[in-house]
Amino acid sequence: MSKKETKEIKLHLFKKPKNIGKTKSPGKTGDMPSYPLLSNIRYYYRLLYREFPRVAIYHAITTFGRILLPFIGILMPGIVLSQVSAGGLFQGLAVIAIAGGAALIAQSLVSQADSKIYFYENTFRNILLGEAVLKQTKCLYKYVEYGDQKKITRRAYQSMQGGDWAVSYKMLDDPRGLLVNVVCFFLYSSVLGTLKPWLVALLLGLSLVNYGILRMKNRWQLALRDAFAQSDREINYLNRAMKDTTMAKDVRIFAMNDWLMAFREKLFGHRLKLEKKNQRRMFATDLLQLLLSLCRNGFAYAYLIYACLQGDISAAEFLVYFGAITGFSGFVTNIVDTYSGLKLANADASCMRFHMELPEISEEGQVPEDLYRTPVEIEFRDVSFSYGEKTEGEPSAEKGRSGGEEPSTEEKRSKVYEHFNLVIRPGEKVALLGINGAGKTTLVKLLCGLYEPDEGQILINGVDIAGVPKRALYDLFSVVFQEATIFPYPVGCNLSLRKPGETDEERAWAALREAGLEETFRERGIGMDSFMTKASFKDGVELSGGQAQRFFLARALYKDGSILILDEPTSALDPIAESEIYEEYVKISRGRTSLFISHRLASTKFSDRILFLEDGRIKEEGTHEELMALGGSYAHMFEIQSRYYTASGEEQNAAAQMSI
Repeated sequence: MSKKETKEIKLHLFKKPKNIGKTKSPGKTGDMPSYPLLSNIRYYYRLLYREFPRVAIYHAITTFGRILLPFIGILMPGIVLSQVSAGGLFQGLAVIAIAGGAALIAQSLVSQADSKIYFYENTFRNILLGEAVLKQTKCLYKYVEYGDQKKITRRAYQSMQGGDWAVSYKMLDDPRGLLVNVVCFFLYSSVLGTLKPWLVALLLGLSLVNYGILRMKNRWQLALRDAFAQSDREINYLNRAMKDTTMAKDVRIFAMNDWLMAFREKLFGHRLKLEKKNQRRMFATDLLQLLLSLCRNGFAYAYLIYACLQGDISAAEFLVYFGAITGFSGFVTNIVDTYSGLKLANADASCMRFHMELPEISEEGQVPEDLYRTPVEIEFRDVSFSYGEKTEGEPSAEKGRSGGEEPSTEEKRSKVYEHFNLVIRPGEKVALLGINGAGKTTLVKLLCGLYEPDEGQILINGVDIAGVPKRALYDLFSVVFQEATIFPYPVGCNLSLRKPGETDEERAWAALREAGLEETFRERGIGMDSFMTKASFKDGVELSGGQAQRFFLARALYKDGSILILDEPTSALDPIAESEIYEEYVKISRGRTSLFISHRLASTKFSDRILFLEDGRIKEEGTHEELMALGGSYAHMFEIQSRYYTASGEEQNAAAQMSI
């Protein structure tokens, strides 16, 4: 590999991605996607040549060399023998020398080209994987979190992680191998056709039988693919769990050793059954192929020997025909094998392509000035939302069904909100409460633009967010989700969520100070360049539960969004720590429109208004005192939770405990 080529590879690996998969969307998700095989082959070659145009030259060299070299190989013995038989020993030796030298040069060129192709295609695979990851950050959020697209994406990643068996190699290398074998098939057929045309037809017919066997083999493999994929997921989960040090306490305290081993034996026992079933089927098809190959080649060789003994062909012709039959059988078998393998790989190739062609979030559009007016007013106007894809011709929600009818597609979808209305006034602090599954987090994701409503509008300062570029919309929010993440990067990067060198350190320290972490960090010698978590660094910074929540608060402070959203960020904390964290949140919520989302009641005393959600609708609304006087679901939940905070069970004591 030359310095120029090495530099080119580095430029491709570290340059800004250019969306190599950005094309028109293939349509809805639903079943596993399927593209024509030839279309997928063109797709992968187009991407490769756009990244590395010179690879086309290497492909041409190897393709031509692999066609020419075998053909010369079968002709050479006959040519040399005919020259020697005619008394031309010198001419025979000269032919050997010239042809051998040419073959060595050609083989050297092919080997060099193969080496470069392997390097470039391996680099291309890594680039494609990187683009696939980047695509997940640019496509609609629903494709990442739920639905059939998650399965497609998982399968796409798996298909690209097989090294030399990755789907990109299959779609690039196998078509060239198929082309070589097809061209050689016609060349060798022309040689055998000079002997007996019916011999070519017979060999071809038997090869078609072989293709039928391979198709049966592929069908069996496809039938077991989902079972193997599920088995892989279960085993991988078990392996990850066994390595998770956080499980060590539970395994010991609850004596889970025997249970885990029994679970392991069950998983591996099931996998062993799958492997045995697959091996039996593969052995059966391999045996059939072997018997067919013996019959096909045995008959051809027997006829060739017979023709030579009868004097129908010379010894030189015998050598040529013998090599042609051997090559013909090999090429036909390779054509069948390669084509069958391509058909099998096409399903994975289609998943990868479908993922790369997902529609991306649009960043086009005007950003009205009113959008950034503070404090912010929020309105949900007649909003309906369901998890799942709505297909063309699907009946609407208003259409019911009579008794005994099958439920419509619309009814089979998971409805969360239907004609939902809500107004949050500028600067208002609202607590969203409800049991699990009430739709609290879904409401947040709709507001942030992560989900798009099926019907209705979501307005911020009177502006419909459906027409606002996502980047501009996201800038409005400082959100602390329940499952927030600390990345194995420096402290500064984790606060600003920007690349190293792009963090304002003075602003970062101010955020830590306001969140109550500056003193702790300085005492422990933790700076903006200190790496966090021990996932990648043994001396990485680890935070306790309460410290982590304060760190997420500092992250929200650093961003300084106009709308503060807290989506159950303290569910893992004890009541006292939870209340302290909410005290900090209240400080930074002044002047901001804020949503506190929880199924616990620690946030209610900080809120101007409480909304109790149930089944995707606002069941109760008011202040703490008003809802307690109402004696409904909120009061019932408060009474149940208060028992954990006070022995007397008196409401005043419960409220006092919860306000600690």
